[in-house]
Amino acid sequence: MDKIVVGYDGSPQAKKALERAKAIAEKFGSKIYVVHVIDTAVLSLSDMFSSPAVIASLKEKAEQLIKEALAFLGQGAEGKILEGDPAHEIVKFAREVNASLIVLGARGLSTIRRILMGSVSSRVVQESPIDVLIVKG
Repeated sequence: MDKIVVGYDGSPQAKKALERAKAIAEKFGSKIYVVHVIDTAVLSLSDMFSSPAVIASLKEKAEQLIKEALAFLGQGAEGKILEGDPAHEIVKFAREVNASLIVLGARGLSTIRRILMGSVSSRVVQESPIDVLIVKG
């Protein structure tokens, strides 16, 4: 396991995923890439969400989250902010860096939301040719 990609949004579940990825990386000497995806589908819903101020705020928050994750992981980890569909972008990035594992936190979605959208983690599992570890809280 040379490279691990962790999807990180700052949620308690994502923090658990980060902890698990760190433990795996320490055991196998893996490099960790932490990714945060700004969901552009949300931005396209309304002009209100796609204003420059909102976009700048989302990017600033993403930078803070990546800094937080990298501080926890220590030297050698890298962070990346992506834009687009979260599931697609995580899988695409993992392919680009030739990762051997994607680690994500589980999310407790309501039944209606799961039916309408699906969770990012379940969509990553469906799309990814790479092993995916879903960490439950």
